[in-house]
Amino acid sequence: MAAITREENELLVRTDAGTPMGEIFRSYWLPAMLAERLPEPDGAPVAIKLLGERLVAFRDTEGRVGLLDEFCPHRRVSLLYGRNEECGLRCVYHGWKFDVEGRVVDTPTELNPDFGKTIEVTAYPTHEAGGIVWTYMGREPVPPPFPDFLFTRLPASHVLGYHYRQECNYLQGLEADIDISHPSFLHSPIGEAPIDKTREAMGVDPRPRGFTRDEAFGFQTIWRWNTPDPAKALYWVDPFVVPCHTIVPAGRTKLRYIWHAWVPIDDEHHWLYYVHYDPDTPADEEERRTLEYNFGHDLIDPGIEYRSRGNLENMHLLDRERQKHENFSGIRGIAAQDVAILQSMGPIVDRSLEQIGSRDVLVMHLRRYLLDLVRKQMAGETLPALDGTVAFPDIDSRMVIVPADTSVDQVLARREWKWGEAALAEA
Repeated sequence: MAAITREENELLVRTDAGTPMGEIFRSYWLPAMLAERLPEPDGAPVAIKLLGERLVAFRDTEGRVGLLDEFCPHRRVSLLYGRNEECGLRCVYHGWKFDVEGRVVDTPTELNPDFGKTIEVTAYPTHEAGGIVWTYMGREPVPPPFPDFLFTRLPASHVLGYHYRQECNYLQGLEADIDISHPSFLHSPIGEAPIDKTREAMGVDPRPRGFTRDEAFGFQTIWRWNTPDPAKALYWVDPFVVPCHTIVPAGRTKLRYIWHAWVPIDDEHHWLYYVHYDPDTPADEEERRTLEYNFGHDLIDPGIEYRSRGNLENMHLLDRERQKHENFSGIRGIAAQDVAILQSMGPIVDRSLEQIGSRDVLVMHLRRYLLDLVRKQMAGETLPALDGTVAFPDIDSRMVIVPADTSVDQVLARREWKWGEAALAEA
C-alpha cells in the first residue's frame, strides 16, 4: 500500500490562514477551550492560539465569552494585559475598550467621541456547550448550524471533559485514534485478566479487519475482531466527524463514550480533547478519580498550559518495571500512552517515508478523505456536514459482540444492538 507523497502531506498538515486545510477547519465550529478556564464574569482574560492566530478569550460582565485578536488595533499591545470590566476588555496602554463582538466602545484619549466607531478588532463568534467554548473562524457572515453532539445536550453531571496541549501536528493524533491495530499493543496489559470481553477479543486478535462507509457527517469506521469463541465476533463502530472529531465506544469505565477532537494550535501543536460521557450514567467523584487514573488525565497540569507532566524529556514517565510486568508500553494511562507515542514522532511526520501495512487501511482512508476535502475546498465546492441536515446526537458509536457470520451492513443496520453480548439474543 503506497504512502502519500510529500506534497500531499504538506497539504494536510498546514493549517494557517490561507492554506487549504486551514480554510477547511475555519468552515466549521471548533472547540476553542474548556469553559472552566473562564470561571467567572469579569475574570482574567486567557491567551489562546488557534490555527496559527494569537487570540484572547474573556467572559464579560453578563457572562458572554469574547474571542478577540490578542493585539489592540491602536498600537498592537497584547490585550492579555487588559482589564476585563463593565462588559468589555480594556487595553491598559491607552484605555481603548472592546466588547465581545470586537466593537470599539471607548477611546478615552481621543477628542472625537466617534473615533472608534469605524474601528473593529477581529472577533470570532462563540457558543458554549458541553463544558466547551466553541468558535467559528470562517469567512461566512452567518456561521453554519452548531454541531450538537450528544454530550453537548447532556446534564453536566454526565460529562467529564479534559484537554491536552500536544507538542505535535493535529493529524498525528487524529490518525492514531482510527489506527485499528494499535490498541492490541500500545494499550494492552501484561499478566492481567481483560477488564471485559471486548478487551479479551483485542488481546487474542492482533489483526483486526477494518471497514469504512462514507456518511454525511464524514465516514464511519468499523473494526472487527475475532473473539476466543470462534462463533462470535466483536464489532467496534467508531465514527470520524469532519473536520477533526471521533466518537469512541470506550467502555473502560461507567462513562461508555469518549468524544475526541484534535484542534490545531499551529502546525506543530494542537489541542487534544477527551470528553467522557454517558446518557444513562452520571459521574460521581469515585468515577472521576478512576477515570483520571486509568487514562492519565491526572497528569494534565494547568500550570504548564495543560500539558501532561509526562514529556519527551522524562520519556513520558515510562517505567521499565511496569513495561516488564504490567503493561506493554510501561506508561500509565490510555491517553498518556497516546500522547507519548505521538510526540515521539516529532512535530510533523513526513508520511512519504512510511512503510504502510495492511492494517493501516483506516488511516489511509482518512488521508484520502481529507485530500478529497482539500480538492473540494480548492475548487470552491460545498464541504460536508454544514447544511444543518446531520443529526449529530444520533451518530452511531458502539461495540457489540455478535455471531461471527454477521456482516458489517447488518451491524450498522441494527442500531438496537448496543453493548456486549446482549445483541446475540436479538440476532
